[in-house]
Amino acid sequence: MFARRRIRNRHSDRSMYTERRRFRAYIWTIASFAVIFLTIVQVVQQTHLAPNPPLFNRAVDAVVGTVLTAALGTIFGTALVGILLDEYQRRFSGKLSEYDQFLQREGILATYESSQEPRIVAALENAIADARTEITGVGLGLSVLMNRILLMRIAERLTSERSLVVNVILGSPQNRGVMNRITEEREWHESQGLAYDSTWPEHFPKEIKTILSLHAGAKNQDRVRVVQIKSYPTVGVLKIDNRTFVFLYGSPNMRGGSQSVWLELDASQKEGHINTFIQRYLEFFANEADNVRDVVTSGEGSGSVQ
Repeated sequence: MFARRRIRNRHSDRSMYTERRRFRAYIWTIASFAVIFLTIVQVVQQTHLAPNPPLFNRAVDAVVGTVLTAALGTIFGTALVGILLDEYQRRFSGKLSEYDQFLQREGILATYESSQEPRIVAALENAIADARTEITGVGLGLSVLMNRILLMRIAERLTSERSLVVNVILGSPQNRGVMNRITEEREWHESQGLAYDSTWPEHFPKEIKTILSLHAGAKNQDRVRVVQIKSYPTVGVLKIDNRTFVFLYGSPNMRGGSQSVWLELDASQKEGHINTFIQRYLEFFANEADNVRDVVTSGEGSGSVQ
């Protein structure tokens, strides 16, 4: 799909380039003719000024000279404006082309205001519906997965796509950084008179696992893993095959992904700096998750870590 899109873009670029070359040649031709004829008119006028004999008569010469000068001056002025606009567009579209190349190289597909935005929920649902190999989530709590519609879509996809594997890797209450974050968030909420549930590191993993267990069926449980790791995830990630959704954790007055800007990436653009960073990030936590002795089970305590 991306290859076809790039081919179409190249054809479109060549067509636009050809049209612009024709337009540039046209306005330069018009400007050149206007200057030539203006020069001729001025020379003829100077040649037939008094005391030299008039071309027709003095009155007619004056009228014809004024009309031709005004008309040719207008044509030249219009062509000059066209030349200036063409030069501006040439430079501006060049910058746009560089910007498009940057976006394509980095694989940036979209940005979303937060996980509460309907567009990202729709994008996640579409990505889950197309998933064939992996759905990997890494984060402190990944509250976006508290949206049961998304968990239901994952469960449905697990039942229909036998090659799909789901890994959810979360922060643990055994990690001092996680507990410090909870303290900071709770203190800020209390200072604002707002309620705050400090038990999310315990109940988020169990709820995710429970819903997937209930709706994906017992025969698919070996392809679902929800674990809590000893390290502190600093970036929230949901990787669904070649579509990656990323958000940064904000200050204590920002509630995870629900109040953070999300970025959607095309993970197939592996030369991009952002994708390279995210891939290394995911590999680290995937390796750490492999060292977890016990996984989260539905309705029970969280998995322990080494």
